[in-house]
Amino acid sequence: MRLVEYPQHYSSDGNPSLYLAGSGAGQPSWQASAVALLAAAGFTGTVLNPQPAPHPDSGTGAPAGWQEHNLRRIGVVLLWCPHGAQQVLDVRQRFLHRSRTELVVGCDGEDRVQRFVRAELLGAMPRLAVATDLAAAVRAALDHLSASATARR
Repeated sequence: MRLVEYPQHYSSDGNPSLYLAGSGAGQPSWQASAVALLAAAGFTGTVLNPQPAPHPDSGTGAPAGWQEHNLRRIGVVLLWCPHGAQQVLDVRQRFLHRSRTELVVGCDGEDRVQRFVRAELLGAMPRLAVATDLAAAVRAALDHLSASATARR
């Protein structure tokens, strides 16, 4: 598995790619947990992480330019713990509207606010599957990547 973290440059190598997006709802290391789950599942593609481990001389995350450039070029966006339905709609409309990129959404079922966000999402987008834990969201992302690879054959 190749890990590309902000501010590293990403260029596609033809392998499946996954972008880790979202707030994390108070879970600052959710990206590291997602990477560990992907590694345990044997994922051999590329993971883009806009929130690398903090370094004393770095900022707190990727600027919009890095995100916008990369969101349009990958296979799956895993959006974990969105702030609300509007954020999901914005990501879909702004970055994924005319692409083949799949969107996987997860809301932490243990978090009261995220349970509300999940209900809001299901009301606004009834056909959207929303995972309730990070492991299920990662599995859904891997399923999309696998289906996409099968379709290309």
